[in-house]
Amino acid sequence: MKTTLASQVLLALSTGLALVTPSSAVDTVAATAATTLTKANAASGSAPYRETVIRYFDRLGVKIVGGKPARIADYPWQVSLGVSWIADPYQAHFCGGSVYSAGWIITAAHCVSQTAAKDIVITAGTDKLGQDGERRNVRRVIVNPSYDGQSQDSDVALLELMAPLPLGPAIQPISLMTAAEEANWSWQAQPLSTVGWGATREGGQPVRDLRFVPVGLVDRGSCNGALAYDGKITENMVCAGNSEGGQDSCQGDSGGPLSASLAGKAKLLGVVSWGYGCARPGLVGVYTRVPRFAAWADACVAQSSSCQ
Repeated sequence: MKTTLASQVLLALSTGLALVTPSSAVDTVAATAATTLTKANAASGSAPYRETVIRYFDRLGVKIVGGKPARIADYPWQVSLGVSWIADPYQAHFCGGSVYSAGWIITAAHCVSQTAAKDIVITAGTDKLGQDGERRNVRRVIVNPSYDGQSQDSDVALLELMAPLPLGPAIQPISLMTAAEEANWSWQAQPLSTVGWGATREGGQPVRDLRFVPVGLVDRGSCNGALAYDGKITENMVCAGNSEGGQDSCQGDSGGPLSASLAGKAKLLGVVSWGYGCARPGLVGVYTRVPRFAAWADACVAQSSSCQ
């Protein structure tokens, strides 16, 4: 039976099948698919996903605090996670992520838990959402089996893409920092960067242009202090920011990278996870501690049985 591209999209949405189309085709048919949906039946997925869907249907505007404009050439691993049937990548954006390889993305579990693979599209290779870039549908979502949605412990997930990304100057993987590398890394002297399209102020809206902010690591003891996170920071988390406030990741940056430099090479040290507000004094950003999960991610990408 012959079908139109629009009917294929509607079939994919209704049956749970993932659909691979060229980026231009996705943009052309997404609005058609969206018109058959309502806010009530479409807002099913993770909290960031639901917030974006509700914002889209309510026609609200669409977030890094104290940051500066970033070029994708300097952070070519940065990607946006979007709602697959919303045509404009800016309106669709709900979380960030990092390129692990041409066919895999690493992000936060809280961004994609309870969200179907067919409902997620990633945009890579651009620092301005809605302009240029490559879009890819998602084949599979793998949430770390130890993820705890209450405490946000083990907040990490992998996305397998339906088709590989074309690697080049604007799209490059970032290596995960291993436990051995972390043990020998002098973090006190190292500058860190967090990047994303998140809010430029607490409670604000996402932005089209990629932004970065330099941050410093904060030791777990201080981050767990009574006037900070009061014991909620586990061994699987790392804190980074400016204890005086003013610089931080924010809403919409979740899942994005906290990168470090090791022997002149960028390494993924953290994944934007949670925090109280944005850039508040004494309350820095909390990130998933990637070295604790590097072996798990490697096993999953290698299709090893040790990937749960």
